[in-house]
Amino acid sequence: MYRILQLFLRKSRVLTAANIKVKASAFFVLLLWYAASGFLYFELPGKPDLNWTDALWWALVTMATVGYGDMFPVTPGGRYLVGVPAMVFGIGFLGYLISEIAGTILETRSRRLKGMIDITAKNHILIVNFNQIDKVLKLIRELKADPLTQDRAICLVDDTLDELPAELHTRGVLFLKGDPTRQEILRRANIAEASHAIVLAKDPADIHSDDRNLATTLVIESLNPRIFSVVEAVSAEKIEQLRMAGADSVICASELATGLIIQELQDPGVQNVIQDLVSDISGHQIYFVPIKKMSRWEYGELVGWGLANGHTVIGLVRGGCPLLNCRAAETIRDSDRAIIISGIRADGVVV
Repeated sequence: MYRILQLFLRKSRVLTAANIKVKASAFFVLLLWYAASGFLYFELPGKPDLNWTDALWWALVTMATVGYGDMFPVTPGGRYLVGVPAMVFGIGFLGYLISEIAGTILETRSRRLKGMIDITAKNHILIVNFNQIDKVLKLIRELKADPLTQDRAICLVDDTLDELPAELHTRGVLFLKGDPTRQEILRRANIAEASHAIVLAKDPADIHSDDRNLATTLVIESLNPRIFSVVEAVSAEKIEQLRMAGADSVICASELATGLIIQELQDPGVQNVIQDLVSDISGHQIYFVPIKKMSRWEYGELVGWGLANGHTVIGLVRGGCPLLNCRAAETIRDSDRAIIISGIRADGVVV
């Protein structure tokens, strides 16, 4: 047995370039075999009922320094030539094992924070590009406040962040570092299984951010045509191009801001109303609700359903276009959706 230990120690010098985990595993197996066979060798003459199962159990308990005391060596050879080495080397191996586990956990966490681990989430939401922490945090709060998206994983894809900010990590946001205009990066973000993509302007003050978002949108739509994408545009001139690239919705903050300024000038307080309607965190929101069943299929009937259920119906969505404040006799099509203002999201219209 000692010869085998000496042989292993001599061979380990040759294996210095090999994987340390392979050497550690080999050492553990050898130590386990040495302890179990040594225990049987010295203790079997005095205890004929011992078997390999008992010896392996004693060896594991001793190497782990647990010491249940259900069996123990009584011979000097079993105690000092087998038991002591098993305890000493067992403690060393246990320390190595704990350090390896802790190191693996820390390394995995570090790789995750640095965006080096591929995303495996499904039906998740991608936020592409990071510009301001406050803006991204507000997006996440809004997504988590809506029942439609609150249970979906959120993944941030960006090529400038060195590490995911702690504020996002604590909220369970996933991170993948890389250029979102490259197919390889979006595939690593599991774009094929994503449900939504929010493409933010990398620099809201730079109109060239739209060119980057145009390329990103083309790649997103080519890899997953089913995904619903919302793209932020800096310049209103790029809106049509982004739509042609496949974006389902394009938001231009400068366009909205101009209209809001005029409205606020003419009717002070409008901005407070708009702010309330576009936030899922508090107040009332605008929802598009599918129309499942009606008796007369008239707009007046739809308004009555809303009043009876605590919703305010303000119009219809038909063919992707809003029809607001319709006539009471307006005929509703089965493909229309109701536009309502409510404190909760309705499952559907059933009259």
